[in-house]
Amino acid sequence: MNKKLLVFLTGFVVLAAAGGALVFYFYRTSKNDSISPSVNNDFIQAAAQAPAVEGNIVNSGIAGKVVLLGGGPYEYEASLEIFKSDNSSTPFISVRTHSDGTFQIPLRPGSYILKPMDPDGPIAPVRDSYSFTVGNGQWLQVKIEYK
Repeated sequence: MNKKLLVFLTGFVVLAAAGGALVFYFYRTSKNDSISPSVNNDFIQAAAQAPAVEGNIVNSGIAGKVVLLGGGPYEYEASLEIFKSDNSSTPFISVRTHSDGTFQIPLRPGSYILKPMDPDGPIAPVRDSYSFTVGNGQWLQVKIEYK
């Protein structure tokens, strides 16, 4: 293979990977530059605008933490289902949070419903569902409470 072509392709792959990392780095470091959330409640904590990207990269979605109330809040591992608002019968995506209760779900712009799963035992989500709308290039910081 031509050495110049190999160098070019290697540089392209590095730039593409850096672009994806930049989106998530920006999200995690943009708390001071956040814009006001469209809905003022305990679910949506903040909204941040992600940098513009080209190509087929999803640079919008939700991220947050599941907390256990009652003397806490304490972090809580949970299962979550996301539905498109026009189809609340079939989950669009199902995820399990990390052991510390954190999660990050890339979503294309649109309206969604998040349903925390009710685990076995005495712990239950405070709300049955959360409706939210993701804008273009927007990351919503959310908090889901269990009791």
